[in-house]
Amino acid sequence: MEKSIQPIFDKNTVEFVTVAAELCGFLERTSLQKRSDFVDKLLKVLPLLYLKASLLPVCERMEEDDVETFVTESDYNQLRSEIAALLGDGDDYLEVFLDDMAYSDSPIRQEISEGLADIYQVLKDFICVYQLGLPQTMNDALAVCRERFAEYWGQRLVNVMRPLHELKYSRNASWEEADDSEDIYEDNCTEEELYEGLDMGEDEP
Repeated sequence: MEKSIQPIFDKNTVEFVTVAAELCGFLERTSLQKRSDFVDKLLKVLPLLYLKASLLPVCERMEEDDVETFVTESDYNQLRSEIAALLGDGDDYLEVFLDDMAYSDSPIRQEISEGLADIYQVLKDFICVYQLGLPQTMNDALAVCRERFAEYWGQRLVNVMRPLHELKYSRNASWEEADDSEDIYEDNCTEEELYEGLDMGEDEP
């Protein structure tokens, strides 16, 4: 048994949990963000998250029952709405890396807010299960998260990176000018700071 649950204690797993918790906490504070800071930090955290997810150890489910979920439809819609409101007309983009493209001759309209909400849902459910501290359940949550990374949320992550890059480097000047009149707080984040003050995804007191 000890050997089979070893992946949950792996260094790469712990680092993934840390980055995933940082992203979830950041997205939960969307309404407090300035648009330029929001985009800037996502462009730092998302590549790091992808890297950590790609390094997760191989693990297999130990139980037949589905892993418990925590993010409700209301939670999902609330987060998506807050991100969409913050990004405004920058939320929409055209995407070609979708299954539906097999039936379409032109790019399909997508939303950054939807992609981020999809990623959040998977990561938040994983973190909440992980915090329960039950080895078998933690193992299965890790296995599911890893499977879904390969199936869809990893693709969603790289999909939203392109429009976020476009927002930062093609529209940055106008956004920063608008943000100056809404100066809520500064959020210039380094990679080292992503790991400061994090305790396996637990909420700050």
